[in-house]
Amino acid sequence: MSGFDEQEKSKEEQKEQREQDELREQAVAVHNKRRSYILGIATSGIFIAFLIISAFINIPIGTIKITMQFLVANVCALMLGKKWGTISLVLYIVLGLIGLPIFSSGGGPAYVLQPSFGYMIGFTIGGFVAAWYREKRGKRNFSTYMIASIINMLIMDVIGTVYGAGIMYGYMHSTMGAWAFFWAFLVPFIPIDIIKCVISSMICSKIRIREREF
Repeated sequence: MSGFDEQEKSKEEQKEQREQDELREQAVAVHNKRRSYILGIATSGIFIAFLIISAFINIPIGTIKITMQFLVANVCALMLGKKWGTISLVLYIVLGLIGLPIFSSGGGPAYVLQPSFGYMIGFTIGGFVAAWYREKRGKRNFSTYMIASIINMLIMDVIGTVYGAGIMYGYMHSTMGAWAFFWAFLVPFIPIDIIKCVISSMICSKIRIREREF
C-alpha cells in the first residue's frame, strides 16, 4: 500500500471517528434532555402536592388566612428554577380554578373573587422573578436565597394587596377604611412572611450543599 493510500485511509478513519463522536454527543444530549424533562415533571408534581397540603395548614385572621403556601411556593421557585418552578405554581392555580378544592377556602372559577387570590398570583410572579435573580447571580448560598425570597415576598405583597383592595372595594363595596384595610391584609403578615423567607432560604441552601456532597 502506497503512502497516499495510507493517508486516505487515515483520513477516512478520522472522519468516521468524528461522526461517531458527534452521534454519541447527540445521543447524550437527547438522553439528558429527556432526563431533565422527566425530573422536571416529577418534582413539579411533588411540589404541587406540597402546595395543596400547605393550603390546609392555616390560621384564619379576618378575611385572610395564614398558610404555609408562600413558604412552599418560594422553595418551589428557588429550587426548581424559573421554568419548572413557574410551571408548578401555574398548574396549581389552574387545577384549583377548574374546580378542584385545593385552595385554602375551596376552589372553582369564582375563587378569583376571593380577596386573597391576588397573593397566589403574586407569589407566582414573584417566584419567577426570584428564581431569575437566583439564576442570574449563579450562587446558592443563604444570602442569595434570602434576597431572592425578599424579592418574592415584596412582589407578592404588592400584587396581593392591590388585588385584595380591588375585590374589597370594587366588587364587595366594602366601607373599610384604608388603615384598617392595610392592617387586615398586609401589616400583620409581614413579619410572618420574613420568617418564612428565612426558613425557605435555609432549606434551599442546605439541600444544595447536600447535593454537592453527593
